[in-house]
Amino acid sequence: MTTQTIAGDAGRAMPGGMTAGFGPWIYDRWVTRPAQNRSERTFFKILDAAEALLAARSWHEVSVQEIVRGAGASVGSFYNRFADKEAVLHCLDKRLGQECRQTIDSLIEEFERAPVLVEVAPGIVISLFIRLCHDRRGVIRALDLAAKMAGDDRFSGLVPGFDAAVLSLSRFLAKHHEDFRGQAADHIARAFRESFWLARETILYGRETLPEKQLHASLMRHFGASMSLAE
Repeated sequence: MTTQTIAGDAGRAMPGGMTAGFGPWIYDRWVTRPAQNRSERTFFKILDAAEALLAARSWHEVSVQEIVRGAGASVGSFYNRFADKEAVLHCLDKRLGQECRQTIDSLIEEFERAPVLVEVAPGIVISLFIRLCHDRRGVIRALDLAAKMAGDDRFSGLVPGFDAAVLSLSRFLAKHHEDFRGQAADHIARAFRESFWLARETILYGRETLPEKQLHASLMRHFGASMSLAE
């Protein structure tokens, strides 16, 4: 199995939507957990529809009517689940953070099943960062803007979820990767975080679109340089 295949499989562990009963219910600050599976499915369809609209438009341009139309739901069913449109964005924020953690956890399990892949782990992880920024660019942009406008930590679901996932991965690599043995997990995690934020800035806000292979090579060089500074 190739590095690209593993990266693709791991990426599929981060779906656009989650099925009923998936994981802990993390949205209770913004909405009440649906009482029935059907209601829960509608909830996730609304999130998926909102994120799909964000792929091409900014959040302030997206209306509740468009969201429910994309979800095959009604305006009434929307307001039965969400107090307002901002609550949807909060839930997308929380979901993105949870999915990052789930994806990295799945990747660690893959490394445990196939130890030969551990040595190419940084390249796989960088591929996932690129995929995340490409596939979820709309919602990440919307969350960036919302965080700036809010001026507080109300929109921070991605950061703690991502940081926890990367630290968990770094602890694993510090034990199992030949080049990282003896390295502090915090140093490895910092190098990954820097690479992610560079990918994010390049893909979401860069003036030029780099070919994916070129971007991957650049991020790998940055990761290597960060690790060298940590030694």
